[in-house]
Amino acid sequence: MSVRISGDFLALDNRIKRLINQHAQAIQTSFPGRDYEIQARIAEEFDQLNGHRVRLELIVTSPERQQIIVREAQKKAEESIKSAFTSLKSKLRRLGARRIQQQMPAQTSLPVAST
Repeated sequence: MSVRISGDFLALDNRIKRLINQHAQAIQTSFPGRDYEIQARIAEEFDQLNGHRVRLELIVTSPERQQIIVREAQKKAEESIKSAFTSLKSKLRRLGARRIQQQMPAQTSLPVAST
């Protein structure tokens, strides 16, 4: 698994980088046979309606080259990171369930024995 962190000055904060890497490692341990590429973009923004927020965008590429994009914006960086990775985990579970369902062979009807 590879994690690339980019963004504004928040991306340089060691505490935030460590938190993103911890959550990425938790994703890896939750899906042990999968090797995901994770790109995390973190930035501060100001919205006139909501005020100051921290936006985190996760772009995850699966081994099958499928991409999942998660965007979260919260007042604090820690809340944004936790919320984004929680959402990512549920999306990866759904993707895994869909992948397993596609791999299952179609059930064929059994011939009825005549008596």
